[in-house]
Amino acid sequence: MRVTKKSGYGLVAMTELAQKYDSSFLSTKKIAGKYDLPQPFLEKIMRELKDAGLVEVKRGRGGGYELSKQPEDISIESVISVLEDGSLAPVDCLSPEEGVPCPLRNNCPTLKLWEVIYDRFLIVLGSFTLADLLDYFDEEKAAKEFEDST
Repeated sequence: MRVTKKSGYGLVAMTELAQKYDSSFLSTKKIAGKYDLPQPFLEKIMRELKDAGLVEVKRGRGGGYELSKQPEDISIESVISVLEDGSLAPVDCLSPEEGVPCPLRNNCPTLKLWEVIYDRFLIVLGSFTLADLLDYFDEEKAAKEFEDST
């Protein structure tokens, strides 16, 4: 599975929302400006996250987006799964197009390997939350500040 720009930008935006959880709404303009992201693309991403119930939107002055749940209740897997149209499989044979099964399905020497990789990948992604991302970000910032002060 290759994480596309869409999922990468979506995770950046969700991390920003997690930092502001329960305190303010953030506009796509503000997020896009901070990270130099294309705002129309980010707006499309946020609509998909809204449709999936991961964010809420407030219109008008002071409006924008906020998380619909606490950061510790939103897994990285749930965000990426929405933005990658539900498929996180590393190879097509694990999520074949409807009516187009893999021709090697019953005789593939690598299928078990891909199944194990896919299962473990989902476990890892499902075990990390937006709150975890914030923790890692804070640790990284603290380490950099320490390095800069020495």
